[in-house]
Amino acid sequence: MLVEREEYAKGDPDRKSLDQIAEELDTVRKTIYNWRNTPVFQEALAEASRERLAVLAPKAYGAMSKLMSGAQPSTKALDLYFKTQGWIKNEQSIDLTTRSRDDADLEAEIERLTGASKPVNTDE
Repeated sequence: MLVEREEYAKGDPDRKSLDQIAEELDTVRKTIYNWRNTPVFQEALAEASRERLAVLAPKAYGAMSKLMSGAQPSTKALDLYFKTQGWIKNEQSIDLTTRSRDDADLEAEIERLTGASKPVNTDE
């Protein structure tokens, strides 16, 4: 009943409340509330979701096929198809190199960026 409840959006009149489920099972709301937070329930919910999505797979493939084979194929659909086939991999890497700089290095960098030069001492 808890898994079925998750199929409905909040506010949907067909969605049973925890109180309604507890009453049908002849138990208290707290028991139902506690049960839905257990790993057993979470796994049952995940399994039910996988089963429901498997039923929808043919519709998804059909919709994607239409998007890919129309007069102007969807590049998003093509990209998704290629990724699901393993033809495109989203592998990116960023290499960072850091180095410590002292005050003289920083002053030289500021001078380089601003184009400013140190004033020349003419008293010498």
